[in-house]
Amino acid sequence: MGVNDAELFTPMEIDAIGEILNISLGSSATSVSQLLGQQVNITTPEVKLIKTSDFDIKLYEPAIGVEIKYVQGLSGSNILILKEDDVKVIVGLLLQTDFSDQEFVLDEMNIGAICEVMNQMMGAAATALSQFLNRPINISPPSSFAVSSGDDFKAKYLNDSEDIIAVYFDLTIGDLVKSKFINLMPIDLAKDLVSNFQLDAGDSAAPPDSEPAPAPVPAPVAPVSVPAPVTAAPAPTPAPAPSPPPVYSPAPVSAPVPAPSLPVQTPYYAPPSNYSVSNAVYPTFDNPSAGLTQGESNNLNMIMSVPLQITVEIGRTTKKIKDILDFSSGTIVELNRQAGSQVDVLVNGKAIAKGNVVVVDDNYGVRITEVVNSELMKLI
Repeated sequence: MGVNDAELFTPMEIDAIGEILNISLGSSATSVSQLLGQQVNITTPEVKLIKTSDFDIKLYEPAIGVEIKYVQGLSGSNILILKEDDVKVIVGLLLQTDFSDQEFVLDEMNIGAICEVMNQMMGAAATALSQFLNRPINISPPSSFAVSSGDDFKAKYLNDSEDIIAVYFDLTIGDLVKSKFINLMPIDLAKDLVSNFQLDAGDSAAPPDSEPAPAPVPAPVAPVSVPAPVTAAPAPTPAPAPSPPPVYSPAPVSAPVPAPSLPVQTPYYAPPSNYSVSNAVYPTFDNPSAGLTQGESNNLNMIMSVPLQITVEIGRTTKKIKDILDFSSGTIVELNRQAGSQVDVLVNGKAIAKGNVVVVDDNYGVRITEVVNSELMKLI
């Protein structure tokens, strides 16, 4: 750097710019990697402070430029310059199209793909930069453009009378891309990035501040180090040393003062002498069963002796009168129940249970498997 360049940035500030961009753009590689489905690495920034007139991008032509403007937290814009061949691979991965044998044209679809990748990349970089600088940072949607001539690019986006910061990054995308890209930023934006660290003040004031800073540190140590070498002669010196204990002796005296307050408060929390403890009584929500009188018991016994007719129904069907008149020996009547199904147990025509047909001593029987009307059973 020349004399004027040295006045703009110190070497420490140049290193700080590289480290800040390395953290922000390096962290964005994860977002781009997930978007493209390839391992993406953005590393090894090289920061250069150069004159706009000396800036040359012939090695990158034909190139694609992407402009990102800061709308909150920072003032200015970044311009990324990538090789067109690298952009072909990036857009091809995103659109799942092979552009290797095709002419790459910045049509609406390709511009949208580039802007989406750059939006993800610079959005993640802005988030990392916001956390690093401890302030909110937002960017505008990126805009892409073709760079066919370096002179036209500098005339439109750069000013020949100003210096710029150019940061060169290594870009790796899987086994497909091993290249570089450039990040351009104006001087004001670079100054704003390093303003929080006060590196310029630290470099100039470091020597004078460093000497008075340690001076107060040994000051309290000096009185302690003096008695150390003169341990034998200044024997009376330890005598004033006990003076600190009497200075702090009131502290232990004040400590017992709250102590008596504790027993004073204990009677307040003491339980009263007159108290009674009884078992918890819980209300009952079930109605107690009332006992039956003698007359009610006799009536219940009379009811219990009433015989009821039990019928087992295998199944039912509906027939017309003319069909029933055609019944004869051997006629088969199909019921509405399949073989092996449970039968209904009816008491006075009311279904109360279901069961399976069994044979008991050459007689049919029913094994109850389900009570379907428990309320009716209670009444019976």
